[in-house]
Amino acid sequence: MNSTEEKPTKSATGKRKRFTIKDFLHGKILESPFLKKNIPFMIYMVFVALIYIDNRFRVELLLKEQIALSNEIKELKYEAITTSSELMKKSRQSEVVNKVQEHNIGLEVLTTPPRPIKVKQ
Repeated sequence: MNSTEEKPTKSATGKRKRFTIKDFLHGKILESPFLKKNIPFMIYMVFVALIYIDNRFRVELLLKEQIALSNEIKELKYEAITTSSELMKKSRQSEVVNKVQEHNIGLEVLTTPPRPIKVKQ
């Protein structure tokens, strides 16, 4: 085959005609019976390719969203740990006594253990 020839096809006389690059550039290859016969298949392949491209795009968006959400979860976990440790620090008896003394509420720490109250019915 010559480097300028494309595909052989049959002409009206029954001889095989070869497509050249010149025929391809002029669009004569679009007139071939092989191409006309396979147009539905080509349309199907273009449709499948578009679906594939769309699927890939959506997966990339979902992966970006998943990474952002996992980072947000990490930050929220750190914030929850920090908040719970601050709460534990503030709820210690010594911290509560200091806060009560700062605000002069008038409460004192018990020196004797509490007694149960008995109610008579």
